Amino acid sequence: MKQFTLEFVLTPSGGIMRIDLVDFRGTSPAGSSTPSLLSEWRVGALLQAVAVRDAASGQLWLDIGGQRHSARLANGNNAGPANGEVLQVRVLRNSPVLALETLSSARPVSADATVVADAMRRFVPRQESAALMLANLSWLAQGKHGAAQLPKAVTQAATQLWQALPDADSLSDPKTLASAIQRSGAFLEANLADTSRGLADPKVLVNDLKALMLTLSRTLREHGARPHAAHSESAMNAPVPTARGPLAALNAAPATFSMIEAADQQLNELARQTDGAIARLTTTQIGNAAPDPSVQAMLVELPVRHEDRASMLRLRIEHDGSRKDSGGGDSWSVEAAMDLGPVGALHAKVTLTGHRVGVQLRAESPGIVNALSARAGELEAILRDAGLEIDRIVCLHGMPAGDTGARAARLLDVRA
Repeated sequence: MKQFTLEFVLTPSGGIMRIDLVDFRGTSPAGSSTPSLLSEWRVGALLQAVAVRDAASGQLWLDIGGQRHSARLANGNNAGPANGEVLQVRVLRNSPVLALETLSSARPVSADATVVADAMRRFVPRQESAALMLANLSWLAQGKHGAAQLPKAVTQAATQLWQALPDADSLSDPKTLASAIQRSGAFLEANLADTSRGLADPKVLVNDLKALMLTLSRTLREHGARPHAAHSESAMNAPVPTARGPLAALNAAPATFSMIEAADQQLNELARQTDGAIARLTTTQIGNAAPDPSVQAMLVELPVRHEDRASMLRLRIEHDGSRKDSGGGDSWSVEAAMDLGPVGALHAKVTLTGHRVGVQLRAESPGIVNALSARAGELEAILRDAGLEIDRIVCLHGMPAGDTGARAARLLDVRA
């Protein structure tokens, strides 16, 4: 059995930790298909290692690249890293031994943080805008060319998802909007947990959009769909959804079914788009975890139906309680962005601090800006009747270029 010896140089303490690896391919966790990274450890390469300690014996392992290596200290006076401590290391040499130098160390990573990081690595590369999926759902709902060729179970699942989309005109009612957000899929897992504990009505899950997308994805696979066989050039790139930074509208898209004749290729295409939409929704859920407890932000991407087409309504709700301790009031803001088709995008931001409210409306079309400006007086009267003090109501041309006050947030940090 072949044996490899690694020297691990700890700084700033200067202690040396020697790692003996026996049959390095056998050091992967049980069931892992990850090959050894030994061949990739070139001089100068940066790696991340996580220290793992046995609670009873204190035995030390290093988890590097998903592989766990048994470790022993050459300097008995050095306790070495603590359980869960994250070490950033650089390869100093790989012959005759592999020597690694620590560049930095961080406190142990919590189990929750590890789960979040792993989930982001899994879903971010697969996510894409739901606009393409929505366009093809509309195509099927209208019974256009090729729709009759698909399996009945697939068209039924697609129709159920299409009909569950909230109607754009109905969202002017606050209760309808709240119900649509609850069913947007962003709260599916929370609603499932509440339902299992008897704290929520099971009916809330019937028309949950994520649940219906999962059903459609499963039905497509049951009827032979292969997402990876779809034409990748039809994929629609979209910015990774985060609860920070400027809120841009997601552009509408044409139905790709109009360019695909074969039923099997249509199944593949819809399966890929549905999986991409699910991955994006899951990415949004993960990204909603607030790094700052005093500033809580939530992003919701809500598909809405208007007659025979659908668009993505993006909503961001933020609560800033950072000034509360200094005597300032809580600050709330609600932003919305939506693509209106030929006339371009619309963006709205409403801020509320105490009883003072500010409204900023933006549009890409000068005609829309003029129409909004003409009715600004009506909006001001409605807000005053509600007992609010008006800070300002402005209507501007063009989308937000950025927010200079945006807080930095690390979405994904991968080092290998």
